[in-house]
Amino acid sequence: MMYEYNELRELFDLTEPMGWSGEVISLLKAEYGSLPAALEDYYRLCAGCDALASDQSGDYLMPAEKVGMCREDGYYVFFSENQSVSFWGIKLTDMDKPDPPVYETYDGGEWLLTGESLWRFLVSQGYLCAVTSGLEYAVEDYLEADEEQADDIRRSFEHIEYADSGIYQGAQFYRINEDSYLALMPDECGSLVMFASKSEEGFDAAEKAVLPLLDIDPEED
Repeated sequence: MMYEYNELRELFDLTEPMGWSGEVISLLKAEYGSLPAALEDYYRLCAGCDALASDQSGDYLMPAEKVGMCREDGYYVFFSENQSVSFWGIKLTDMDKPDPPVYETYDGGEWLLTGESLWRFLVSQGYLCAVTSGLEYAVEDYLEADEEQADDIRRSFEHIEYADSGIYQGAQFYRINEDSYLALMPDECGSLVMFASKSEEGFDAAEKAVLPLLDIDPEED
């Protein structure tokens, strides 16, 4: 099975493969015996896109020279939280599976199952990157929604992806318009909201669509 990551390539306007070199990927496969197809295809198609995979202001893809940092724990580390407190990895015993489960460790603690699909993790991280730092036009900080407002958002926009997690409450991603995307992230007080757009026009339209649902006047924002 090929994992084309068409959603992410469209999101970040990747009209051609923008990944690591075949040599780098071959060296990793030789060292570890194999790579999951979902990860190899991501490396090949998306890993060279700085906005998607290398922006260390958010969670980011581990560089090839760092993936072995938790090998003694039995894991291949492929993603890091921006302050290097949390890491995501694949069990070394799962490296021959096309789309293995994903595990997370926090502050050097126990590795916990956080998702059943590596492919889904990478796609959802792409959408999270888009709304927090990857797209040019974005809200400056998290907005807050109570449960009624969150329900209004769910009813108003097209649901496109869900970041499943066995540890956190996850995040839901929505398309506001052709250029604009929104993340709805449950927290203790309700939900946090972030949205961003590829274009100024799309962002202006997104503000007019989203802010009234949060009882914010777009003209005063």
